[in-house]
Amino acid sequence: MKIREAAVAGAFYPDDRDELKLTVRKFLDNAELFHLPGLKIIVSPHAGYIYSGPIAAYSYKQLYNLDRSKRWTVFLVGPSHYTYFSGASVGVFELYKTPTGLVTVSPVSKMLLSEEGFHFILEAHIEEHCLEVQLPFLQYVLPRFEIVPIIFSEISYEYLAMVLEKYQTENSLIVVSSDLSHYYPYEIARKIDSRCNSAVKNLDVSELDQCEACGKTGIAAAIYLAKKNKWKSKILKYATSGDTAGPKNQVVGYGAYAFYGGENV
Repeated sequence: MKIREAAVAGAFYPDDRDELKLTVRKFLDNAELFHLPGLKIIVSPHAGYIYSGPIAAYSYKQLYNLDRSKRWTVFLVGPSHYTYFSGASVGVFELYKTPTGLVTVSPVSKMLLSEEGFHFILEAHIEEHCLEVQLPFLQYVLPRFEIVPIIFSEISYEYLAMVLEKYQTENSLIVVSSDLSHYYPYEIARKIDSRCNSAVKNLDVSELDQCEACGKTGIAAAIYLAKKNKWKSKILKYATSGDTAGPKNQVVGYGAYAFYGGENV
């Protein structure tokens, strides 16, 4: 059995099961739930929980808008931080392991390998944190789900969006993992990140030109799909590490976003 072991437990988030569940619960308790019918995509940051957890919780709190009696297929999409390659790498493991249990990988993952530019590159997944840190939140909020883990490197947002859309069903959700600007002084970071926020609010990919998100391709794909399908967007929460647990001389920006649509929206 192919199990992708947790790589950053004890570093980015607690490695003790009970402590981890309590940490996630506290973050979620402090996040606001909005009425977002037809939730399609959330964007969530991926730093250490003491820094980005309070913002990520805003994204995952919105999953309470979903019918949680269903089994969901969650497409986890994030940038490669350690390996450069062309296209996207799909984590075709059988299970992902976290301190709170095992997560099943959807059979859709292997189907994606038939798409041009979609491969399985083991090195892209073993140490990568951007998808792993999303899992404890998903495990807490969704009773039944399976994942399609996708790490992208050099790929166009239009093509990524097209492939993602091809495999969506009424029980699918896309989670884009991305931080925003990195290691600027507080006020400069907020100015740079305001362009990311504006791009999401206005569903305008061109505004991302001045955005320095590490997962910008994934955010652009989300905006592209929202624009194409006439979905709405919402900035759920924005903050920096200087607002949560870090100094303000060098901060990382975090945005929690949602894209949603439906007949009654």
